[in-house]
Amino acid sequence: MPRFLTVDEFTQMFGLAEVSQIAGIGNLNDPAGRTLDVVKIDAALAYAEDILIGYARARYAVIETLTPETTPVLVKGLIGDVARYRLRDKSGGQGQVSDIVKERHDAALSNIKAVATGKFELPIGGEPVNGEAGSTRVDAIIPPSRVSGILHGWHS
Repeated sequence: MPRFLTVDEFTQMFGLAEVSQIAGIGNLNDPAGRTLDVVKIDAALAYAEDILIGYARARYAVIETLTPETTPVLVKGLIGDVARYRLRDKSGGQGQVSDIVKERHDAALSNIKAVATGKFELPIGGEPVNGEAGSTRVDAIIPPSRVSGILHGWHS
């Protein structure tokens, strides 16, 4: 069962006609005889949510506690775009991915990946848990070289 975006919200986001086309069961020519494949939609939503959680968990521990009621619209949009692409790409193996669907998917994935590096902030309550956005400072202690002592007294 999806954690952030419900099947009904996904259907409202993209319209019953499109969702029925990419995840429907029954006669394509008879809208009244066609039903949504809820299991297929749930699987696509769970896949998209798992991607987001994978990238965001380190910065937003609270992401694990979100529900469809508390999930921000931006997060739902990212998940919806990834799930929509996945459903279109898998629908009958016929590659029903339009340019706009691919562009929205690519932009959503880019933003999701940017969450992990702190270059894209999610509107989720609480502070990111590991530092400022985009910080990359690394401190190291390098001991002095022992080479000069090792070669002491060696002559050619």
